[in-house]
Amino acid sequence: MTTLKDHYDVVVVGAGIQGLCAAHTFLSINPSISLLIVDEKSSVGGTWAEEQVYPGLRANNLQGYFEFSDFPLLDADVGVKPRGLVSGEATAAYLHKYAEHFDLLPHLCLNTIVVQATDNEDSAKTWTLKLNKTDLRDAKTESTVTCAKLLAATGQTSRPFYPSYPGMQSFRKTSLHSVELASTGTKVLQDPSISRVTIIGGGKSAHDAVYRYASNGKDVTWIVRKTGRGGLWLAISYPKIGPFSPWMEGLLMTRPLSWFGAAPWSINDGFHSVRYFLHNTTLGRFITRNYFANMSKSTIEQSGILKQESTKQLVPKESLMWYGGQAAILNYDTDFYDTIRDAGVQIVHEDVARLENESIILENGDRIETDALVYATGYEFGPSFPLLPATKQLRWGIPVTPFPGESKAFASLDERADTELFARFPELKHSPTYPEREPGRTPWRLWRFIAPPSQVSNGPRNLVFLTNVETYQNYLKSEIVSLWAYAYLDNELSVQPESEADVLYEVSLWTRFGKWRCPMGSQGKTGDTLHDNLPYYDTLMRDLGLRSWRKGWGLLGEVFGGAYQLKDYKGIIAEWLSLRKESSGLMKKKK
Repeated sequence: MTTLKDHYDVVVVGAGIQGLCAAHTFLSINPSISLLIVDEKSSVGGTWAEEQVYPGLRANNLQGYFEFSDFPLLDADVGVKPRGLVSGEATAAYLHKYAEHFDLLPHLCLNTIVVQATDNEDSAKTWTLKLNKTDLRDAKTESTVTCAKLLAATGQTSRPFYPSYPGMQSFRKTSLHSVELASTGTKVLQDPSISRVTIIGGGKSAHDAVYRYASNGKDVTWIVRKTGRGGLWLAISYPKIGPFSPWMEGLLMTRPLSWFGAAPWSINDGFHSVRYFLHNTTLGRFITRNYFANMSKSTIEQSGILKQESTKQLVPKESLMWYGGQAAILNYDTDFYDTIRDAGVQIVHEDVARLENESIILENGDRIETDALVYATGYEFGPSFPLLPATKQLRWGIPVTPFPGESKAFASLDERADTELFARFPELKHSPTYPEREPGRTPWRLWRFIAPPSQVSNGPRNLVFLTNVETYQNYLKSEIVSLWAYAYLDNELSVQPESEADVLYEVSLWTRFGKWRCPMGSQGKTGDTLHDNLPYYDTLMRDLGLRSWRKGWGLLGEVFGGAYQLKDYKGIIAEWLSLRKESSGLMKKKK
């Protein structure tokens, strides 16, 4: 898009999986709306934009869940096989074809940064967005647009986080963040003068960086913080369970296994008695603990991490029970652990004290000489662009720096929520304790992990955050969340909280649950799920007035119908539109 309008009905910030899906959903329901998609990159895809992918980068999903229900990945002809791994290049091509197929390209404004978004607090309830667009000559053009509804879809991987080490400014060697592995990282790979590469971090991006450089002949040192949360859970895609080898992603979308989760949003899924037994009785809690213990043990043994002494220090510190979305699959060309063994990767379990010219000094005094340093240290916490006025940020549920009024406002709600959670799920009392993530910021506090609490009951409903919950089914989640967002913003959900106080308590309940349920993950700072994906989707579907039990055959279908897949949710837009038309007809008859 080259010419901007002054005003839009809807502006979507972010052209990744969620942003594209939201745009498609809104335009499918109402093709007449004026809609703009803004993204800072030069191509669609967000994390999977063409300029961010490189050979060997793959999704943590297989074909089957990593695609939209109305645009099959295999039909897109991007080089993916049935139930095969999905490469970064294939994902970037698929998302471009999706945008092209659903005519989203004319709505795009790429190479454009949202400098800030300001609530005008006017009678029209509009937003003003200050934009900064960069052209091919790196010339910048500032512009301003207004919109009636603002959809933030930039995700939690927008702004790279760099730790603050003494001496960083004087470090003479090449340094980069893992988000730059496709650009600067490729130059490092191809530069013969760079033989020693050091990676800092323990997450999936660190594993990807280690594998890329080690498998291409670089001398790799891998630093995993001693005071951090330890190693990442890595699983094979088809783990052996007795005589069976089920699909891991499918297991997480199987109704009976969701019962082992302990989420407050599972309360109306129709299996309260089963959950009560598993989480409120001595025998049930024993079964639940052993379920997670056996799953953890099996995952570790089958991953290959125990095959050598050096990688044993990468074993996760806690049971899978205490993690959310902080897990991944082993999606490499060769055995990951054999590769780093054969390449002689040195794994260092220590904290960094400082950087010094061409060296990394560790807390124990050891010195690591290196030619390049990769920060696989995650991303900045909070929104990717400023939302103003700042005085409204707390009520919008945006993370802020804690202050006395904030602490007082939520302390009683959090205490009440903890009391309810510990009564419903006593095992949460035994949640392991680790240093607080982002101690200088409050958590995201959003209704249903999407909507600002202050707007739910009192309005105006003109803002949603679409990417603040981590799940393993990003495409499916995007479809359900996008439809929910349309219905919410249009005041057409089938549920309506009675007051802002009710909304705030539910928000506190969900947030505190994350604190106790995922101490090794987001700690409630964002939405975080593992066995709780399916009940979360159930909740959003019920909010829309749609069936959450979608297997057919009632109870039998839910228990014995196998894993929920994309086909079980295909056509939900048409289903909701039909329900809306039916409801509208009934209202007219009553009049």
